[in-house]
Amino acid sequence: MRYRHPLASLLIALQILGCNATGDDDTVDDDTGDDDSAPGDDDSAPGDDDDSAGSSDDDSAGDDDSAAWTEQQQRGADLYQQYCSLCHGAQGEGYAADEANALGNEVFLAAATDEFLRGSISHGRPGTPMSAWGMDYAGPLSPQDIDDLVAFLRSWGEHSLPQIHSTVISADSEAGLVVYQQHCASCHGESGQGATAISIANPWFLELASDGFLLHAIDVGRPGTQMAAWDPVLPLIERHNLVALLRSWASPVDDTVVPPFNPDLSDHLLGIGGAPADFAAVLQGGRFVAVEQVWDAYDAGYEFVLLDARPGSDYLASHISGAVSVPFYRMDEALGLLPQERWIISYCGCPHALSGEAADALLAAGFTRVAVLDEGFYEWLADGHPTTSGTARF
Repeated sequence: MRYRHPLASLLIALQILGCNATGDDDTVDDDTGDDDSAPGDDDSAPGDDDDSAGSSDDDSAGDDDSAAWTEQQQRGADLYQQYCSLCHGAQGEGYAADEANALGNEVFLAAATDEFLRGSISHGRPGTPMSAWGMDYAGPLSPQDIDDLVAFLRSWGEHSLPQIHSTVISADSEAGLVVYQQHCASCHGESGQGATAISIANPWFLELASDGFLLHAIDVGRPGTQMAAWDPVLPLIERHNLVALLRSWASPVDDTVVPPFNPDLSDHLLGIGGAPADFAAVLQGGRFVAVEQVWDAYDAGYEFVLLDARPGSDYLASHISGAVSVPFYRMDEALGLLPQERWIISYCGCPHALSGEAADALLAAGFTRVAVLDEGFYEWLADGHPTTSGTARF
């Protein structure tokens, strides 16, 4: 199963890196699941121990420090397990879903401010698998929930580099583009949109990251991984030019608060009155169904259900036309309303973690005609099939 969408997924895309100096095509990073990576970073190993600023402390994300948690951190840990671990791993090791980055990396946490973490969780990375989790954007998390999550993330590493955020860089973005094309474009795309690595041009990431944060990530890389430090490779002026290039890609962010979103879960069928769809013969591995197979049934007017398992923020931004919004964490509310006699195809953007959780909930409740859309929403979008924005299904 391939994942052609260029952007990262789940809780918070939280870091930026540069391409691998050795040319190795290692595309994941230590961000929070979005698109804020540097080329070639790979902090995916569950026991990866990238301590901040070269520290010799062996306090990796996989350590169990729960005995020392505060009450707030315990609440955050519970929220993390409910909403984030599906993509980012139970211990923050990352990559439980495609390119959902390691949140427990201490080099990243040393540079990230609490405000950066809060904003990344609340706003997400619109247009990528990293959802907006804040309640103001149709996500499930209150401001207090987000504070609790940040407190929990801090159990994996403190913000210990406040001095970097006073750095303001004025440099030559055009010259930075030359450096970027030489070292980074093969991983991150010609305009930072992502290729084999995730996007580094997301508006909310660039809104939240300081110049010093960007420069620090480029300079030090991710020790212990294939993401090299660029400090010994590129002159300072070229690294400054890279930061200027990233800044030139910034665009205005949308901070519009949305009203509460409560979809009608009883309104869910596609192709009403058509013949029942049957995906049994085209299932891959007994679980997945290809976008083209779903599109064929959709286009022919067969009757079935498309279930969007992402948070409401993603559904409102864009969803498959005709899909019903049932976030994976609200499946219990839908079990008595969805038809067991029709096929239900769940999908998400990461591309299988959240939709897989929704499918498992259906199977556990006795549903038998259940599958996961292979490669998810962004494959459907890339293939040019119909989508809709807002609360309406169509």
